[in-house]
Amino acid sequence: MTRMVCLMVCLLVLTPLLTMAVPAAAASKNARAATNSRPVKGTKAKSGGGAARGPLAPMDESSRLGYLLMDIHSGEILETQHDAELFIPASVAKVPSTLAALHILGADHRFTTSVQGADRVVNGTLQGDVTLVGGGDPSLNIAGLMEMVNQLKEKGIYRISGRFLFDESAMIAQPNISNEQNEEETYNQGLSALLLDPSRIRLRWIITRTGQLLFQTTPNLHHIALSLAPAAATGPTLVYQGGDRQEQWLLNPRNARSGWDWLPLKRPGRHTALVFQEYCRQAGITLPAPEPGLAPPRATLLASHSSAPLHELARFALEHSNNLWTEQIGIMAAGRLSGQPQSSASAAKILSNWIFKQLPQVDWSGFHLANSSGLSSVSRVTPRQLAAILLLANATPIGERPYASLLPVSGWKGTLAGRFAAPDTAFRVWAKTGTVLYGKALAGYLYTKQNRRLVFAIFASDFDKRKAFDAQKGRHASGDINRGKNWNSRATAHINALVERWLKTY
Repeated sequence: MTRMVCLMVCLLVLTPLLTMAVPAAAASKNARAATNSRPVKGTKAKSGGGAARGPLAPMDESSRLGYLLMDIHSGEILETQHDAELFIPASVAKVPSTLAALHILGADHRFTTSVQGADRVVNGTLQGDVTLVGGGDPSLNIAGLMEMVNQLKEKGIYRISGRFLFDESAMIAQPNISNEQNEEETYNQGLSALLLDPSRIRLRWIITRTGQLLFQTTPNLHHIALSLAPAAATGPTLVYQGGDRQEQWLLNPRNARSGWDWLPLKRPGRHTALVFQEYCRQAGITLPAPEPGLAPPRATLLASHSSAPLHELARFALEHSNNLWTEQIGIMAAGRLSGQPQSSASAAKILSNWIFKQLPQVDWSGFHLANSSGLSSVSRVTPRQLAAILLLANATPIGERPYASLLPVSGWKGTLAGRFAAPDTAFRVWAKTGTVLYGKALAGYLYTKQNRRLVFAIFASDFDKRKAFDAQKGRHASGDINRGKNWNSRATAHINALVERWLKTY
């Protein structure tokens, strides 16, 4: 089936979404939460909850639950509630981001990291500079670096006469995935075209009886500086203070006088270059200290490492809801489409516009992605908009495989491995999960016992509580976090019960 025919089929199935009378509107802040599913008038949906587990804990008054359930083949809308209202998508935002990236770059696209420089080697010395060039590969790891080190050694290179540069110009480097999140969170790493997954390092510390701070990082490359905060300091244990050649961190002595934690790297390009320099040293290749720079236009390719095909990277990012990988993929795809390097925010706009152009008949009012991964509380999407994107994904296969095959599967893999795992629900839900505090989501495809294939999108959000939580950035007490987690648990229970009932009903 050609791409044009696929899009025509998609538009035919989308017709019910385009002709429904309810206009898109922002969710009312103080409206009463809708805790029971409400089928569209005239459908065959049965009343009642999901698996027998006792009554569900009610959602809060300021919370909203919205969803849409649709038969993929007939286009019949089976159930809907608040489907034109805006919600926080959380990691469900990875669906439009990865879908766009896969079509822009191609399912078999591979990201390449390279070493470039002069082509003249005299007595083991490369005559000139050498540059480690990042290609945006989110999966670059130690093995990939060592592969390139071995290629240099095979060329007889043991030292260089010039500089050792690292080039991360393929995208706009930034110290955080999301500025809304606390900088010390391990999932809020910096982004760079030259990034060593998972872009974090282990930090161990101890404060001696005399008050001396001792610390070590693994790997220990001397690019992290740690100092003690004042004794009266409040807030998190570790606080990022900035820095370029060295990342500066503060340790709060009131929280832990000894321990370890993961540090999210804020300058991942320099870190990757330092690790590469260390592996070169171990292989007998001497490089000077790395400096930022650009590879010359006519530099010779000395070594390279390519990632797995993009469809495999996207599958991993979706299955495990990996923010870092999704951001890298989205930024590089947007860069390809625009012809210039992008940041996470600008890339999200470019990818969103690509989606809009594929589905011009859909009302995209209020749709906003702050980044590609969904690590944000300000992104907005309606259940109807997300359902339209899922229908587009279903109608436009990724190479030889359906988009659904990239998603987590109930009772089997990814973030759904532990959900819907009972014998009558396992393997029947192929969907993307989404979680931020006061925002839960689940969207994808259902395979029912009646051999029906359904598309669905469910969102639960509490904008009032999330706004209050965001206002306390960096000052959250444990009680604030626990209240948010309790809300999320209740929202998850409502979403699970809804999906389980659908699987029984249809």
